[in-house]
Amino acid sequence: MNTVVLAQPPTSPVEWPDEVWQPIMTGLSWLLWFAIVTCIAALFVCGAVFVNQRKSTGTQMVEDATLARILICAAIIGSASGIAQAVLA
Repeated sequence: MNTVVLAQPPTSPVEWPDEVWQPIMTGLSWLLWFAIVTCIAALFVCGAVFVNQRKSTGTQMVEDATLARILICAAIIGSASGIAQAVLA
């Protein structure tokens, strides 16, 4: 019995032309910068709310543990997007 191979994967990696890569890389670059700016803004806003809640004796807008989680997540996401920006460069 003979086996016939109708299709096989390419032997060399397929390289996309610059017309395809350029918009993808531009979009990723914009997305990474947006993530960095958003995380920095989140750090400032959450830090300000955290300090305001500590100083005031009134009602709390957000629990302290929730603010701490948001601050930690923003720091992690911000540093991850900074690392990704350096890798893509």
